[in-house]
Amino acid sequence: MIKKFAYNLIYFLPLLLFRCGEANYILDDQTPPISEGFFGIRWTTPMAIVDSEFPKHTGAITQSSLNQYNTSNFSNAYFLGELPSLERFTFNERGLTSIKIIFKTNFNTYENKFDLLLKKVVSVYGKPIELFGIVEFPDIPDYIVCYYWNGKRLELKLKLDYSIEINAYSYSPLDGPIYNTK
Repeated sequence: MIKKFAYNLIYFLPLLLFRCGEANYILDDQTPPISEGFFGIRWTTPMAIVDSEFPKHTGAITQSSLNQYNTSNFSNAYFLGELPSLERFTFNERGLTSIKIIFKTNFNTYENKFDLLLKKVVSVYGKPIELFGIVEFPDIPDYIVCYYWNGKRLELKLKLDYSIEINAYSYSPLDGPIYNTK
């Protein structure tokens, strides 16, 4: 009987040392490469884990009145030292696919906030590509200016209503789906 217990212990010991589970979905570094995750959460994290763990790690407040079947919304979670109005996490059957961070500003306050956020994001992710919204054409864009990194996997936009959005995606809008094989 002791031999059987010893064999079982040898079998289960590696599983205990290299356990799988919720902890693997939380990133230790708050500014990882965009391919790993964003805002402290790994891509493909299930919705239930984000709903339970994100408030614990950031002090965020759940905005359940805004939630849909595939989104989780939070407020009061600082991003790069700034307090956004809303953080929206979107999921599909594979888990977390995108994060939208919204800063509500107005005509008088948008410039300082946008410049500050741009400077902070550039210090983490490097030099961006800049796009300007052209409003003379029939397909009116929804932004005034947009900076993006890594094939548009990360965007910083100044919207027409002077709100500021940061969008992060698990996939590249320019190159299509990216399937991490790690």
